[in-house]
Amino acid sequence: MRFLAISLCAIAVLPATSHAQQSAPLKPQGPTIQAAAVGFRVSEAKVDASTKVASTALVQRHQGQDVALMAVGVGAMIAGALITGTAGTIIIIGGAAMALYGLYHYLE
Repeated sequence: MRFLAISLCAIAVLPATSHAQQSAPLKPQGPTIQAAAVGFRVSEAKVDASTKVASTALVQRHQGQDVALMAVGVGAMIAGALITGTAGTIIIIGGAAMALYGLYHYLE
């Protein structure tokens, strides 16, 4: 039994010691994001500083807080549906208001 266990360990270690598991350096293959883009492309040399500032301002809109408001609002609506009575209704209305507020700022 020991001989079988030692043999299995040796077989498992053998490819690593013989460099059989090392791959050749990876070359980019297949489709790329640049190839999938549709439309005109502007090279970095033609973009001036004002265009870069305007484009980064649009990308960095801090949408995480808006998405969090929507998620917490939906969670509150689910919790309110599980809670019976007037308290559950109030929690549902509050959750709906929170989710709609987050959606408004997300779409703005």
